[in-house]
Amino acid sequence: MKNKRFEKGLTIIELLIVVNIVAILIGAGTIIASEYGSESRCMEIYSVLPQIIHSQAFHYMKNNAYYAADHNELRNYGVDLSETRYFTYSTIPNGLGLFSVRADATEWAAGGWALYDHRGDPRWSSDGVLIQRHWLTE
Repeated sequence: MKNKRFEKGLTIIELLIVVNIVAILIGAGTIIASEYGSESRCMEIYSVLPQIIHSQAFHYMKNNAYYAADHNELRNYGVDLSETRYFTYSTIPNGLGLFSVRADATEWAAGGWALYDHRGDPRWSSDGVLIQRHWLTE
């Protein structure tokens, strides 16, 4: 009787199973990472919005009117946009002593936008792509 020699290693079936499990884990990780990325990009709005609101308030105190400005013109009113990468911003007075701030998404969500109406009860509105979660509407 011959001694059976056991070979070390994986069979093709075992290797295919391991590769499939790794592929599933990578796919799940990619989905989770993209969700987190979208939320972190939208947080840029929260860092820029207070600057625009304070700039508008200062301008209103001096001129008794809010200003209209696009992304490049906001720098002239003291808004620091040097760190913005995901949105372009503009502000629009509505003639009723109030103003709105619009954030248009750049290439990561092309066509997406969010609008903040500065009133006694501030409101968010959106195209439905950017504001999908409760955290942005609070």
